Amino acid sequence: MGNKILKYIEQYLDKIVIAVAAVIAVVIVFVFVLSSPQVDGVGLSELDESINRKADALKQKLNSEPNDKIQYELQQKEFVALLKDSIDGDVNNNIYFPLPANNSSGPIEKYTYHVPQIGEIGKPSLAVVKMAAFVPTEELSTTVTYGSAGKKLEDLDIVTVESSIDLKSLYAKFKESFAAKNFPPEKKKEQYATPVFAKVQLQRKTLQSDGKWSEWADVPLTKICYLKQNLELPKDTSEFAMEMAMVQFAKSEFRDEIVQPAVYCNAIPTERWISPSFYKSRQGKLDKQEEERRKAEAEAAKAQRLQNRSTPARETRDVRTPARGMETGPGGMPGIMGGDGMGGGVGGGRGATSRRETTRTPARTERTVRERTPTTTTTTDMTLMMTENSDFAAIKLYAETNIDQMDKLVFWAHDDTTKPGEKYQYRIRIGVFNPIAGKEMFVESEKEYHDRVVLWSDYAEAGETVEIPQRLYFFATNYREIDKGTSTDKTVEVMVARYMLGNWVSKKYTNVKCGEEIGKADEQPDARLVNAGISTDAIDFSTGAVMIDAQKVPASGSRTTEYYELLHSYDGSEMLRTPIKDRNWSAKVQQVYKEINAAIAGNPVVLLSWEQASIGVENRSPINQPDNMDESNRRFQPGAEPGMPGMPGMPGMPGMPGMLQ
Repeated sequence: MGNKILKYIEQYLDKIVIAVAAVIAVVIVFVFVLSSPQVDGVGLSELDESINRKADALKQKLNSEPNDKIQYELQQKEFVALLKDSIDGDVNNNIYFPLPANNSSGPIEKYTYHVPQIGEIGKPSLAVVKMAAFVPTEELSTTVTYGSAGKKLEDLDIVTVESSIDLKSLYAKFKESFAAKNFPPEKKKEQYATPVFAKVQLQRKTLQSDGKWSEWADVPLTKICYLKQNLELPKDTSEFAMEMAMVQFAKSEFRDEIVQPAVYCNAIPTERWISPSFYKSRQGKLDKQEEERRKAEAEAAKAQRLQNRSTPARETRDVRTPARGMETGPGGMPGIMGGDGMGGGVGGGRGATSRRETTRTPARTERTVRERTPTTTTTTDMTLMMTENSDFAAIKLYAETNIDQMDKLVFWAHDDTTKPGEKYQYRIRIGVFNPIAGKEMFVESEKEYHDRVVLWSDYAEAGETVEIPQRLYFFATNYREIDKGTSTDKTVEVMVARYMLGNWVSKKYTNVKCGEEIGKADEQPDARLVNAGISTDAIDFSTGAVMIDAQKVPASGSRTTEYYELLHSYDGSEMLRTPIKDRNWSAKVQQVYKEINAAIAGNPVVLLSWEQASIGVENRSPINQPDNMDESNRRFQPGAEPGMPGMPGMPGMPGMPGMLQ
């Protein structure tokens, strides 16, 4: 009987399996399809439609305006709390693992530390450099750098203030405070013994119109600083915030941007930026070269005078033995053939030199001057720049620089917010992170440092007043009166000069009348700059000054003749006076006028492209200048040495807007 059942099962097993599978399939269809199951409260037949509705709603939220009423709440405290205690629920804190017996009695000692004092820094030096700067047109960040951002050329007067700090002493102070040799091992905090620079603070005050100085105000970071947000100091002294900041600021990228921030790329080839302490050294060397040039010129002039004195003796010999091509003129006076018989003759019966003699000696003298005058060749300039670049490289920080091996750190800060004609004074200091800020580790006498994020050095004032050169001047050059019988029209001729992108441009206004503004905006581009490929923009010659009248000034004091003055005003309340005609100007005004006209008469300063200006900003030399630059711009002209403060071809010119008095 049992065998028959087994044979029956074996014979129909496949059919039994198929039947069971069919029953299971029917059950699945009924339960999951026919009974309309739901997902998140939506049936399967409506699932696609529900997803589309939610997607549309999400898209509307993304495209809608932000809701300013919803403020982000800082989650830092909750995050720190989770780090300290990541276990939720009630935990019996009295449960502990058995520990080895401790033979010592009493509580564990709580160590305290003295705060290292940063102290004094080096005496600051400063310099002003005029730039046709490549200024970014968008906010820079870690993703949008100076090189990748959009840029435009702008006139910029950048002030750089430099100082230094004794690194060896600073490191010794931190070592003594947190990891001294006499400390027990458990007290030593090696992680705190290395100072981390937090900020270089530059402040300035401005001379106001009433003659008083403003209060000190912070100078912001430059527009080309791409780490502005990252360099913000912690707003509190929590352990998490301080440790995160110190780790980040210790990176070379952040360190270099703090203590030696980058400078704008300058399109003016003769204005080479370098840290201010090198300007004095450079000026001393250039003054020495100028002195050598003067001596060479004096020697050449002396040699020329001696040559002129010795000429009569040679002339006498020439009378005795006439040179080829010479014949005797009337009265026994030698003359040049084809001449009138008197060419080059000198009274007293003395003969004249031949044409060969008169041309040979001057050529020899000129060659001597060229050989002895340093400013007639770029070799000395290049030697000076190579030495300067080598010295600058020794104090410059690089990514691979280990500052703990340096004796002194040179740091600086830039001010790119200056305005032409303004006068400023500067002071600077450097700050280091307080590694135990927010911790109960201070000695009793230094509890006031508990909430101080930064330990600051003393302020160091630059001392000197910086006057930003003016970019716009006008000069009253002439005066006319037109008699109309019952009235007289007074007109003044004015030349307006504007400095733009390394060059001076000017325009003459011949008939400025009472009530009219001096100069106009949107004038035609300067043809000289257009031909040089520098600028095709319209020029704004408007000065903001309005002519009020022209009055006669009688002779008095040292003046023996009467003259006219131009009366003008910028704001309608204060009356200003400017002498008319150059002979009535002060010596300073005359000098400025001559220098501007000389710069305009010369070849324009050819600007560098971004590719040229951005290569070797600190180490640019004449060999890096563009090939299409003519020789007059390739050589460094007196008064326009590379990197010197002031304008190319002339010194920096102070003054208030309008005519210098």
